This record gives sequence, C-alpha cells and structure tokens, in this order.
Amino acid sequence: MLSLIAATALLVAQADHHGHQGHDHHAETTALVRHDALTEMGMGAMTMRFAVADGVDFSLFQVGAALKVTVARGPDGLEIIAAEPRSD
Repeated sequence: MLSLIAATALLVAQADHHGHQGHDHHAETTALVRHDALTEMGMGAMTMRFAVADGVDFSLFQVGAALKVTVARGPDGLEIIAAEPRSD
C-alpha cells in the first residue's frame, strides 16, 4: 500500500460491464490521475489511469481536484483504495 501526497484528478469514468458467460455484471470506476514521483516503486511523476475501489468517495474525483490517495497493487494493477482532499 502506498499513499500519494499529491495527485490531481484529470478524468473520471464509470464503465458498466455486462455479464459474460460465467462472469457477474459489475461497474468499474476509473480515474486518470497525475501524480508525483513514487520513489518507493521506482516511478517518476506521470499521468496514469487507476481503478477506484468500491467504498471510495468517487464524488471527490472532480477534474482538477487536488487529492491525497492511497494506492494498493491488486490482481488487475494499481487501485485507489482511499482518497481525501489534499490540504496544503
């Protein structure tokens, strides 16, 4: 788990995935986020798409919002598991 101190929401989307054979119907929420360097992971500052976990207040992810987010590596990549407004 990793907390990003400086993250800015750039684009948010919710995709509805209909059930396929053997799969449940579910919605996937993603956010395009610009973040500072993640030295713990050997990553520089960049913009990337993150899945947003159920239970995270998605209303925080407005375009241009300055957020502090917590990211965890899941089976499908990095996922935002917590978010709060950044106070600088």
